[in-house]
Amino acid sequence: MQHRAGEEQNIPLRNERYSCINGIWFFKTRGGKQKGPFVNKQEMEAELLFFIREQKMSGQSRQQPA
Repeated sequence: MQHRAGEEQNIPLRNERYSCINGIWFFKTRGGKQKGPFVNKQEMEAELLFFIREQKMSGQSRQQPA
């Protein structure tokens, strides 16, 4: 595995960050927060992609000089 931006120590174990409990879908963030519920896997995946894009955008805006 490769290091992600900001990771300089040992690479953490990365497992699936989504789950389905009684037909309801959830995903976990890097910080361990659970997002959901979602009615199906497709909705959860779409929201996960949106969440990742938001995180990347907010990270870029924090790194740019004011």
